[in-house]
Amino acid sequence: MLFAVGNGSEMREFVNALVKSSENDIYKVAFGKNPYHKDGWGFVWISKDGLDYYKTSRPIFEDTKGVRKFLESLDGFGVLLAHTRAASQGTVNLFNAHPLVYSSPEGFNFWFYHNGDLDKQILIDMAGLDNEKLKDISDSYVLGLYLLSSLGSFSKDMILKKFREIVPVVRTTLNTASLFITPSEIKGFVTAYMVRERERDSLYKRYSRLLKVERENLFAIVSSTFEVYSELSFEEVKNRTAFYLTIDLENEKFEIEELTL
Repeated sequence: MLFAVGNGSEMREFVNALVKSSENDIYKVAFGKNPYHKDGWGFVWISKDGLDYYKTSRPIFEDTKGVRKFLESLDGFGVLLAHTRAASQGTVNLFNAHPLVYSSPEGFNFWFYHNGDLDKQILIDMAGLDNEKLKDISDSYVLGLYLLSSLGSFSKDMILKKFREIVPVVRTTLNTASLFITPSEIKGFVTAYMVRERERDSLYKRYSRLLKVERENLFAIVSSTFEVYSELSFEEVKNRTAFYLTIDLENEKFEIEELTL
């Protein structure tokens, strides 16, 4: 997973790490899993000049044309979500690839991705949805549907409240990023959460933690394996941390509030 806001040219250095991590995630291998995040990938890039949204069921490390489009999109100041999927629930297809997008009747759109495993049935019940209709849908997509049905706004307090309600149904991690958009404003929300059992196990913790890069023109949250494939200096994000961002595309600036999930 990759969330970033700032100068797009500075984000290009993350793309190689995303591709290589998805093809050979050595931290995933360490606890007996295959090395791949191969079950689809995608990105959304938003700047004051427009929006590029791309996703596919192909692995990122086999999608040369898609990666080229990705790199070409990162121009000027903007905000980025990018994700490669290793499916745990839901069929492997274009529909279930991330980032996912939703339109709220409350007057905003949001893009969303999630890494981890959730109790899908409880989420379905929480959202009052039909289990049979959602049998081939990922738990991450159902999480987005729950947010769609329950978020009356995307204020900091409202979003934090709803994500805290999700914590009890997390089986592994709730590592997420969201972008909430109206015609006049953009907010970002990022979560770094793993269950206590994972936090106590050194191999699972190494895999599940998130990393941060923060400098004058860039703020980014990435998966742990990026440190293997990048020479950047990363800071580990403390478990149960959330970030709420106010993003001003026109004036090319952003503000970050750090919260506790």
